[in-house]
Amino acid sequence: MSASANQRTSRWLGAIGRGFGWFDQGLDWFERSVLVAGIGGMAAVTVANVLLRNIAGSSLQFADDVSQILLVVVTFMGIGIAARHARHIRVSAIHDLLPEKAQKALLVFVSLSTAALLFLMAGYGWAYAESTRRSCRILPEALAAVPLWAGIIAVLVALVVSGQIIRLAIEGGERFLASAGPWKRRAALIVATVILLAAGWLLLEFFMHLVDNRSGRCRVTASTGFPVYLVHMTVPLGFFLGGIQFFLAAVRNLTRRENYLSWYRRDEYESEEQAARQSSLSQADIDG
Repeated sequence: MSASANQRTSRWLGAIGRGFGWFDQGLDWFERSVLVAGIGGMAAVTVANVLLRNIAGSSLQFADDVSQILLVVVTFMGIGIAARHARHIRVSAIHDLLPEKAQKALLVFVSLSTAALLFLMAGYGWAYAESTRRSCRILPEALAAVPLWAGIIAVLVALVVSGQIIRLAIEGGERFLASAGPWKRRAALIVATVILLAAGWLLLEFFMHLVDNRSGRCRVTASTGFPVYLVHMTVPLGFFLGGIQFFLAAVRNLTRRENYLSWYRRDEYESEEQAARQSSLSQADIDG
């Protein structure tokens, strides 16, 4: 192959890598934002419910429903983050005793089998969510004719764009706060808090407007009247995003010399002390 052809190939690979990086970066920021908002919401509702119960002798009517909904969202939206940063549970006793090539083969097998399992679970989760939906409709009927694959692509693009907007807003705010004086920082934080609360309130109002004007037969939660199938839709989405990350981990191991636990994280110890301690344990097991 000529030098010009190699350069063109390198440019194409670089463009693909940058595009993938931008796409996955948006997903990462969106997922982390959902987790922060979900955990913060659960904490706020729980604390408010406890204070109200001890002070006024009554509880928030919607506390249980909101906590359960947020728990489901946080649990399943965290799958992709755990897989992306290799923070999932691993049993590495056999893996650490194998030679390097066997470790790579095991990582590829585990990553592909886990991805297949998560995609299968996403299919089951989608089927279950559809069974709880019945004839309930939240969005306009024209969207019902959109193919499933097009809907999945549209949702992923929306998540990525939302994550990139969040990233740009946070990074721009950090640069401004780093260069501003003390009083400007306080004023900027107050203004940003007001804007964030107003935007969240408007988004919630718009979403609740769609929920209140739903059509068909809908199974809803007891106190909030929230359609149950919308909560269940989080389950296949979380499984699908996690499956993508495990599949990418397998691709990374097949295309790189080093071993990887995910697309970004190599299979290595965080410190030399951990590596030495694990090696001594492995050798003791072999000698014993």
